[in-house]
Amino acid sequence: MLDFFLSTWYLWVLVLLVAVLRLFQPVIKGWFGEKTVSVFLRSLPREEYAILPDLILPTERGTTQIDHVVVSLYGVFVIEVKNYKGWIFGSETASQWTQNIYGKKNRFMNPIHQNYAHVKAIETLLSQEYPTLPIFPIVAFSSDATLKFETNGKVVTFRRLARTIRSHQDNVLDSSEMMAIVERLRTADINSAVVKKEHVQRIKSRNREKADASVGDTCPQCGSTLVERKGKNGAFIGCSNFPKCRFTKKI
Repeated sequence: MLDFFLSTWYLWVLVLLVAVLRLFQPVIKGWFGEKTVSVFLRSLPREEYAILPDLILPTERGTTQIDHVVVSLYGVFVIEVKNYKGWIFGSETASQWTQNIYGKKNRFMNPIHQNYAHVKAIETLLSQEYPTLPIFPIVAFSSDATLKFETNGKVVTFRRLARTIRSHQDNVLDSSEMMAIVERLRTADINSAVVKKEHVQRIKSRNREKADASVGDTCPQCGSTLVERKGKNGAFIGCSNFPKCRFTKKI
């Protein structure tokens, strides 16, 4: 048995790596998307734009995590990164959007709504000193995504991000004011391993509350009927649209 294990150790390592990658795939995917956006943002002239990645700012409800903030002579740009491929369907008012990749559909929260909370956090932080400062929310999807709706400049792909930012050319700040805002945001940033863990746990708790608050027998993710199912850990409530929709909740 030991000889067999030793002779096939590389297969066990491969299996372990695959399991780890599947477990942390959302985290890795998000990290890679944010790093890709950072590369595209480097084309912005440093004398006109300052880039602040991965900020966590305090709010009345706890904290909000912002993928990228670009402070410029022309205003502040708040960027929500979505490293999603395939066809993306949605609208500014819809509560959920849909990703269609190779015929498989996945629903996710409207990122424009998510970014609104980020904008409000920055507005609250800067409103006293800069009450008329323009703040532009932008959602950035993978360059491999196809946006199947009118975006109005609020939703772009990674490749169009810097161009979209540079399309705003009305000076509203001078260099000293721009750097003062950068320092204000850096001072307010409470990003740390502990705070980030608490932030993630808070989001998971909110998502569970939303799932538990679903009304009647309707799936909150896709609108299909909820049914009782049995799994290896006992009975649970699941979506009748499985496997296309994987919503579940405990009984």
